[in-house]
Amino acid sequence: MIDCKNLNFTYDGEHFVLRDVSIHIPQGEFVCILGGNGSGKSTLAKHVNALLVPDEGTMSIDGMNTSDEEALYAIRSTAGMVFQNPDDQLVASLVEDDVAFGPENLGVDVPEIARRVREALAEVGLVGFETHETNALSGGQKQRVAIAGALAMQPKILILDEASSMLDPRGRRGLMRVCKALNERGMTIVAITHFMEEAAEADRVIVLDAGHVALDGTPADVLVQTDKLAHLNLEVPFTCELSQKLQHAGLDIPVCIHEDELACAIEQRAAGNTRSLAVANKPDAPAVPSAAPKTDAADNVRDADASAVIAFENVSHTYLDSTKAKKNRGRAHEKTAKWGNEPNAVWALHDIDFRVYEGEFVGIAGHTGSGKSTLIQHMNGILKPTRGRVLVDGRDISDKKEATEARAKVGVVFQYPERQLFAATVYDDVAFGPRNMGLSAEEVGRRVAESLALVGLDGEAIGEMSPFELSGGQQRRVAFAGVLAMNPRVLVLDEPTAGLDPAARREFLALVSRLHDEEGLTVVMVSHSMDDLASLCQRILVLKEGEVFASGTPREIFGLDEELDAIGLGLPAARRMALALHQKGLSETFYTMYSEEEIVEGILAACSHEGHEDAAQSKRGDA
Repeated sequence: MIDCKNLNFTYDGEHFVLRDVSIHIPQGEFVCILGGNGSGKSTLAKHVNALLVPDEGTMSIDGMNTSDEEALYAIRSTAGMVFQNPDDQLVASLVEDDVAFGPENLGVDVPEIARRVREALAEVGLVGFETHETNALSGGQKQRVAIAGALAMQPKILILDEASSMLDPRGRRGLMRVCKALNERGMTIVAITHFMEEAAEADRVIVLDAGHVALDGTPADVLVQTDKLAHLNLEVPFTCELSQKLQHAGLDIPVCIHEDELACAIEQRAAGNTRSLAVANKPDAPAVPSAAPKTDAADNVRDADASAVIAFENVSHTYLDSTKAKKNRGRAHEKTAKWGNEPNAVWALHDIDFRVYEGEFVGIAGHTGSGKSTLIQHMNGILKPTRGRVLVDGRDISDKKEATEARAKVGVVFQYPERQLFAATVYDDVAFGPRNMGLSAEEVGRRVAESLALVGLDGEAIGEMSPFELSGGQQRRVAFAGVLAMNPRVLVLDEPTAGLDPAARREFLALVSRLHDEEGLTVVMVSHSMDDLASLCQRILVLKEGEVFASGTPREIFGLDEELDAIGLGLPAARRMALALHQKGLSETFYTMYSEEEIVEGILAACSHEGHEDAAQSKRGDA
């Protein structure tokens, strides 16, 4: 189906982005492509549907050469592609029109187009959104519209270029279910991803490095090569890393890529390969509240009279006009789509009470469309409440003057911050905010230099360059520096690592952590990564359909295992493994574990001689 032979490609005629790439993918194979930013993944994907053609070598799709202009229509009908950023490919103002765009261009009959649109929207969990405006959707909802548009074309090959990067955990699982179902029906799937759990579900994994194929094989062959993956700046799957730590500790445990596979291996090892350590009447798991209290959890860790930097007081917001909002104010939710959206919801936010205190690192989680981006845009007056009020340093920022002052205190970095760049030079872009604050040229220059240094860039070396000449990672840093140059007290980040490879992600999060720890910045971060929220945040706010679902410390939040799953959120990898081991009956203490260190200690104890003796005594006691 895809036959790539000795492919070379360059954008500028000098530097090869792809070098001597030969890949052969048969019909019906599910392939994941991994690689760091700049490794050539997206460039290779664009060759599959002839958006690009080789400078040297050949790319054939279902027997058609992509260099043959007469074959372009057939090739693009054969290979449907979903880009990393949905805004790059949404073309219509309404959801159903956008999904219908591809089939219309293929000349499909109108009744058949309507059927395909219905089925595609059902596949991605957007039934009920047919007449919604695409520009009013969240980033994750837009991505699902883009996926539906590709599915409606019914291609033989589906190419996903980081299509899951904007999706919540349930959305990612849903996309994988759709891909596997389509693959079972014979569709060839090529998925570019940074999520190792997605790669583990594929038939085959191809790793690119600097434009050439570095690794190629089954997930079991490729993903266990942890040293090579680390050298290529890729993430090592949690289960592989945990397996190797246990091996180094002396346990005879195979390197596993699936959590259940590792849990079974540990269970067998702990039981001496005979039977589980589970006792006949295992104690019930420690009780966990059915839902976290819908009050401000900061009250548990802050003095009652502590002043908040940002305070939400009964804040509600709707994107509808005030007449419609008032008419529908009390309307109950009528319908929830299978991926966790409510198409008839009136309120993007509803009765939000929440506070951010000086020096905190607060995480915000929630399913796609839960109101996360809407919430943070209220923090410095970009959006204003329909009801209620937002206070910054105790002042209501609905007032225009107060909102202007708030924007100097609260800096917001949006999804894909490099899209905030606009000036002719890096210096001018970073200087834009300070200049608008009326600062002197000397002070502006000092702030530009300091903010670029904070993000690890040399202002003298790149100051006069166009920001669009820089790499993607550098562009993101320049955009970040532009916010820091305002000297904000609060840094608000909306999915700051979306689309970054593991190495760049770790580097960026380390920078944010340093700004919090060493520079004293208050940080609010929206993220779909439960591992990032667990490792960085002191407190987490969880939104569900525009309302506060829960608020508390990471341990409190991730103790709500079933409740989080029900609203489409996942758990940190370490917590998932602890629960898997608990369910195997190894020990009820695994239910109380949240970190990798705790789990390793617990496994070693369960697999030790003392663990066997304790289990035997427990069984004798029960008898």
